[in-house]
Amino acid sequence: MNPHGRRESDPRAEHLLARFTLRFGHIDGPVPVDAVACDLLGLFVMESDEIEVSGLLVPDRRYVYLNAREARESAGRRRFTVAHEIGHWVCQCDEGRAESPKSILCRDGDMASGAGGPLEREANNFAASLLMPEARVRDAASGGLDIDAAAEVFGVSDIAMEWRYFNLGIMEQRPAHA
Repeated sequence: MNPHGRRESDPRAEHLLARFTLRFGHIDGPVPVDAVACDLLGLFVMESDEIEVSGLLVPDRRYVYLNAREARESAGRRRFTVAHEIGHWVCQCDEGRAESPKSILCRDGDMASGAGGPLEREANNFAASLLMPEARVRDAASGGLDIDAAAEVFGVSDIAMEWRYFNLGIMEQRPAHA
């Protein structure tokens, strides 16, 4: 985090995206987060009506479970949850920083605010960097795209786009809602 309370782009997300484009070609439109999870990382993404949390990563089985109700309510939220769980995989499991836990539970409030602590904030920042790559966001902003239009281009919620603009210093005012 820099002195202004902003989060820098996560280079691991940028590297993962570079690996994906090298293998599968240039990406036009929103980052195909399910393909990154499944085709590049070998994770299995499934929706379940049985889980009460937003997302659940089971590292030893390579499963990502999504709350089906939440996934149906918002495509942007679904995409962010998948990217967030990829963030846990890359940052906590794949790096071998610690023993892989049996599962990582992510509640809605944790993802919205980073309330779950540093690992949740790390996964959020990774997700934002993956779904909204810095160079593409800067191009969109310099091309005059406002928050709503940019959110549409990147396939994310308005609030996720607002935070990305703020964290990259494109927007000066801190988003009012979390």
